[in-house]
Amino acid sequence: MIQLELIVEEASAEEALRHLLPGMLRGRARAKVINLGSKYKLLKVLEDRLRAYRTRIDKGENLRVVVLLDRDDDDCVLLKDRLEQASAQAGLPSKSRPDERGRFFVVNRIVIEELESWFIGDPEALRGAFTRLPRITPTSGIFRNPDNGGTWEALHRFLKKHGIYRNSYPKIDAARRIAPNMRIDRNRSRSFGQFVAGIEAMLA
Repeated sequence: MIQLELIVEEASAEEALRHLLPGMLRGRARAKVINLGSKYKLLKVLEDRLRAYRTRIDKGENLRVVVLLDRDDDDCVLLKDRLEQASAQAGLPSKSRPDERGRFFVVNRIVIEELESWFIGDPEALRGAFTRLPRITPTSGIFRNPDNGGTWEALHRFLKKHGIYRNSYPKIDAARRIAPNMRIDRNRSRSFGQFVAGIEAMLA
């Protein structure tokens, strides 16, 4: 069975994936989420980590790697290229740059611009997590384009308006509440869709 290792930058992503992965994998792989604590650290150690994975794969492990980080204010193209360069330098073909046989061992994915875009992409998951929320029209306000930017602030403003998280937005608690209610087939976040497609391609 494939061993899937997912490298993330923060605890809220780790928490969300802990709930989302079983439904995505459906028993087709084992998964381990590795939280490196910050985007800075992830980018700093990524190439060395990928080199270590290359060694394990060369020794026969059926291993695949997903790198997931937020775009934040970075240029998406430059950030993706940095991830792809790390994969190439480590000798691990990626989905964007497979080897001559079409094989790849790494999927690099960027959340536009933060994890909250995935939550905004599934209004029913929000209502499942916070039952006091009214019915949400997916074509209005922040829900019109989930990847539109300013996501955690926008989601906090929306929740605060309805009496939820009045003083601050606790990212880990929000992920813990919302992610179990998310459904893959109804999420309108493009970056979420790209993440799911990357997982599917890796397990095909």
